[in-house]
Amino acid sequence: MTSFWEESWEKLEPERISSLMERFDYSTDEIIRILQERGLERICDAGCGCGVYALKLAIHGFAVSGFDVSENAVVRTVRLLTERGFPVQGFRVGDVLDTGYEDGVFDAVVSRDVLDHMSIQNAASAIKELLRVVRPGGCLLLTLDQTDEEYETEPHIVNPNGDYLFTDGKWNGMVFHPYSPDEIARLTGKASVEVIPVSEGGYLVVMEK
Repeated sequence: MTSFWEESWEKLEPERISSLMERFDYSTDEIIRILQERGLERICDAGCGCGVYALKLAIHGFAVSGFDVSENAVVRTVRLLTERGFPVQGFRVGDVLDTGYEDGVFDAVVSRDVLDHMSIQNAASAIKELLRVVRPGGCLLLTLDQTDEEYETEPHIVNPNGDYLFTDGKWNGMVFHPYSPDEIARLTGKASVEVIPVSEGGYLVVMEK
């Protein structure tokens, strides 16, 4: 999996990132609203990718750190924030299964479009690790996708746990697990988790520490 994402970020042309940045909505969203309402300030962007959401968090006044399994992605994130005058201490190469941060160092962890790109077994382990680095009273916010036509038509097999393993085409080597409310309950094991449908066809999951 690491090689898939490293290769993906390495191949991504600067023009596509520039286009993404121009089209990205930096206004307040549901995640920002929840963080602001709870007075949470120190945020970890888990799986930061090229850094556009980390930049959004910084623009809204949060103290942002983060990590990604891809070194190339972290380099892009650091460059993006540095060019706009935001601090980048605490950004690193890391894995959601082993972040390398100390216990309880963040008020909240935000993980967008990450845990649904691993097996459900690994995603459950990742939740434990991400909650570990959240202080008591903080929270973990993650987005999880449902399946769609593209996920269904790209060549893949489905293992007994319901994980999609892509075997050819543009997603060759990628893992995806589609989530419904029942699958989210299976993943988290908590009835008290808040599950918020989002317009893109997935869910925002809020877990208290």
